[in-house]
Amino acid sequence: MISIQSTENLTGARISGDFWDFDELVHAIHHITTIDESDSPYEGARIRVLSVCYDIRHAAQGDHNIEFVMNGMHKDIMKSQNVIVPEQNVYLSVEILWPELLFTTIALNEFIQLYKGRNNFHYWNLHMTTIQKFQANVIDCLKDSLKSQDFKLFMSMIQLHQTSIVDYAIQYIDLLNLKFIHMSLEERQASLSTFAYKIAFKDTEYIAFKKQILKTASIIKSPIYEMELSLEYPEEIEW
Repeated sequence: MISIQSTENLTGARISGDFWDFDELVHAIHHITTIDESDSPYEGARIRVLSVCYDIRHAAQGDHNIEFVMNGMHKDIMKSQNVIVPEQNVYLSVEILWPELLFTTIALNEFIQLYKGRNNFHYWNLHMTTIQKFQANVIDCLKDSLKSQDFKLFMSMIQLHQTSIVDYAIQYIDLLNLKFIHMSLEERQASLSTFAYKIAFKDTEYIAFKKQILKTASIIKSPIYEMELSLEYPEEIEW
């Protein structure tokens, strides 16, 4: 079962699970985010979500962290069943920056709505259920990382209104990621709810940023999601 917990320095969240947990989630994300040409305004958000999916897939391949967790077996069970088995399971994990994870969680809401419009949708669809459980784990982790009043306000606002990810300036998430990385633990604790608001709702900073990106994109005749900023992430992140 996938679990999500904030990292020690609140820089991001650590997603943990076994190979099959991650394999199921990766397949679900790819399935839910499949779009056709008529949905091209969602391509930028889709690419961004799939970048997180890429990290999860590599975690499943053992390219990130390996953990050992108790599996509920103990000597009495082994004795009664006359078997000798490990008392721990191997879990894999990967850290994702909080702004990136929040955008992914919110964007998946809209991809689910698009998915529901397809002919093959039904309410017991396994892929959609897998995605919603993943989102619930993220929100539950966010609840533990925010002050109670901040979390309640965020949830009440997001249930009433949420920004569409159509033609989203995904480079804005890079700016938020880098700002968050360079904060102290205390600053992150004080600012996480603000970052959550910025991602869920388009504020004046985002609007000004997108206007600038669109201006440049129109000059070089490039889709907005293909615009690259000269930004560099640190080689090592203190999670």
